[in-house]
Amino acid sequence: MTASANGSIPEMQADEATVYFPGDPGLDRVAFCEMEHSPSVWDHAREFFKARFVPSGVCFDAWLRRHIPLVDHLSNHYSWKKDLPNDLLSGVTVGVMHIPLGMAFGMMSTLPVIYGLNTSFFPVLIYSFLGTSRHISMGTFAITCLMLAEMMNRHFSEFSSYVSVTPQPMSLNHTLGSNLTVHTLVDGESPVEVEQKLLVAITITFVAGVIQLVLSFFHMGMVNTYLSDAVVGGVTTGAAFHILTSQVKDILGIRFKLAGGAHFFPRTWIEIFRHIGESNPATVIISAVSMTIVSVVKTHVNERFAKRLPFPVPVEMGMVVVATLVSSLANLEQRFSVRLVGTVPSGFPRPRLPVFSAMHLVLQDAIVMAVVSFALNVSVARLFAKKHEYRIDPTQELLAYGVGNVFSSFFESYVLCAALARSVVQEASGGRTQLAGLVSCAVVAIFLLFLGPLLQPLPQAVLASIVLVALKRMYLQVFDLRTLWHVDKLEMLVWIVTFASVLIIDVAPGLLIGVVFNLFLLIVRAQLAAMALLGQLELAALRVNENLDTVMGGLLAAGHRRRQGVTVTLESRASVDEDPPLRALALLRQRVAIQEARP
Repeated sequence: MTASANGSIPEMQADEATVYFPGDPGLDRVAFCEMEHSPSVWDHAREFFKARFVPSGVCFDAWLRRHIPLVDHLSNHYSWKKDLPNDLLSGVTVGVMHIPLGMAFGMMSTLPVIYGLNTSFFPVLIYSFLGTSRHISMGTFAITCLMLAEMMNRHFSEFSSYVSVTPQPMSLNHTLGSNLTVHTLVDGESPVEVEQKLLVAITITFVAGVIQLVLSFFHMGMVNTYLSDAVVGGVTTGAAFHILTSQVKDILGIRFKLAGGAHFFPRTWIEIFRHIGESNPATVIISAVSMTIVSVVKTHVNERFAKRLPFPVPVEMGMVVVATLVSSLANLEQRFSVRLVGTVPSGFPRPRLPVFSAMHLVLQDAIVMAVVSFALNVSVARLFAKKHEYRIDPTQELLAYGVGNVFSSFFESYVLCAALARSVVQEASGGRTQLAGLVSCAVVAIFLLFLGPLLQPLPQAVLASIVLVALKRMYLQVFDLRTLWHVDKLEMLVWIVTFASVLIIDVAPGLLIGVVFNLFLLIVRAQLAAMALLGQLELAALRVNENLDTVMGGLLAAGHRRRQGVTVTLESRASVDEDPPLRALALLRQRVAIQEARP
């Protein structure tokens, strides 16, 4: 074979033309070379997967930083010498705060307090690695606990067939199928009933986590845009009054079973007034003293001297310790019939499975829980991101919530949510990254392993008091109406409708009504948008010393005359007087909107 002068395919000699390949007798050498240089479908597929799914060092580093933001936070602009002590201090402070709030919010869910402490550890551990916010504190929160309590009451009977073994009395090791002593039970419920409610809770948590993972896969973080500030404000404020209502019976020491579901707020207050004569004076005194001390320290010490204190005074934990000692020494349960927290088992729970065969029963509630918790978390995260000038990724946040909920559902925990009070403390005490969350997990782990049983004599009224004081900011959101009145009256209307729906009906239907009403107003705004006719103005006749009124009048006159095909120049205000239907609507940053006002 010899090559041609122009470099084309070489011509074959006579003896070479008859050379064939054994594998394919009809294939000559030239055809084989052409096939060898033509990539097949498999070659294209191999290159496609190699380019996208075989990570290089750079791609793996970018993937790691994107999906595990803590790595990016610690490797970029993090001073281990300066920032690490702040994260350690913040983590210890928030960890100490997690213990009383976890117990209080756990009690609010109508489950034993140990499950609130589990939620303060397992999902927080996951979010510390996967979350994009550097300052929010995940764990338990009052709104999700209240919603979960209502969902458990609704599905309680449906899970009776899934409790196959009657639990045995609880030991100090917190194990699978562990049960509760009489002090730990809620409103006289049996251990089997508590087990049924726990199965409902972990199944809802698992399904909600799967839903959030699916939303993350499809990059549905934008769903948060449909939840305006007015909708979120109305939901959270209405839910705060639901929480207040649910805690009144523990504040007064009266006993009746909360009726969840629709119209929870009015029906519960009817029961409260029906049993108010049964109030326990000792419980009322404990509640009043606890709320006063916690509120005074938080308002007049922590907030007033925030810049002088290295970290906020952990008044909640101090109140828990003091109340436990007083209750133990004074024997409040036996002498005054004060209800106590009861046994708090030590150790971590053994993994257990949700009820997969019953997931369809809780699907609707799980969707509501997934969306509401996502909206609450992102709203708090954006607050701190805006303050500290960084951005959060809603899609990555969905991934963090989903993984955290799925993982923690196997360890007797429920839906994680950010608490504004804890987040404020984490930021105020110097927290720089979610490394503070890992430190708080260590504090909670120490309590779970060694110190839990020491809080058995703690009165439930103290935890209820801590909950009510912690939600003070949410009660004060009612005064947002005054701001909305001056800013946007339609947004104020959205807030009122959402708040009233949540308060009168329930949290989930109220949220749906608020979103639908907000979308309806958006359509109305689009249909009734103001129309403005704009035109060019020849400014050749303008003088430097023209005053604002003259300039405004000339612009209005020019806009009106140009519609009639008349070119005008600016001379005086008299041109405005000739056209009385016209008026100025806005002159903002040297931009003028011209609109013909109707009489």
